[in-house]
Amino acid sequence: MVALGAGVLGGCTIAVPVAPPSESTRAAAPPSYAAPTVQAGHDAAAVAAQNMGFEAGTTLSPNIAVGFSDILGQADNAYDVAPVPAEWTLVKNNVAGQTQYANAAGCKVAYWVSANQGPLITSGDDRASSADLMKYLIPSLVPDSLKETSLPWVAEAGKPGPVITFLGYGTRSAAGVDASSVWGRMLGTAGTGLLVSLACPTDELLATTTPRVFTKLSVAPPSN
Repeated sequence: MVALGAGVLGGCTIAVPVAPPSESTRAAAPPSYAAPTVQAGHDAAAVAAQNMGFEAGTTLSPNIAVGFSDILGQADNAYDVAPVPAEWTLVKNNVAGQTQYANAAGCKVAYWVSANQGPLITSGDDRASSADLMKYLIPSLVPDSLKETSLPWVAEAGKPGPVITFLGYGTRSAAGVDASSVWGRMLGTAGTGLLVSLACPTDELLATTTPRVFTKLSVAPPSN
């Protein structure tokens, strides 16, 4: 399989598979019309207003990509105090589909989106598809070790709203190895894989940094 997106998890490179184009796809002539990008009668606003649990994945429009929103580079400044610099510094901006930030404490957060994930999708079952995505990324993981985690499901990171369910996997720090977590969600109907990773020098730092990241990172629902 071809690697589409890559991310860093505890110093390891992660690659997400995509299905190779079929002979019929390679030989097909380009269409003479623009195919519709929104399913007829689909209410994107209603979908965006509800929690995107695993069972809700089928309410998305088919093959319409879903992406992230972040304000990690923005400082938490109040009007009545002196301004302070942002905690996170941008390291990569959509390089091969991946965006990465780092902070002064030595933590690194990355997120990326992958498309055309047919080999990993179980039709109508986002939980099974998400578990397969995580298993592909980390072959040694035990399925029972995956824990459900919620990220914001809002168009603008930092705003209140519903949540989207991910599966998460974590490793503890060791000599010369950061503590790390990776969260994955496969949206089978949308044909989109979503991945977030966070690595910090210690277990304690990872635990305190994770909620701060989630207040500044969201999955943005597609709109009409």
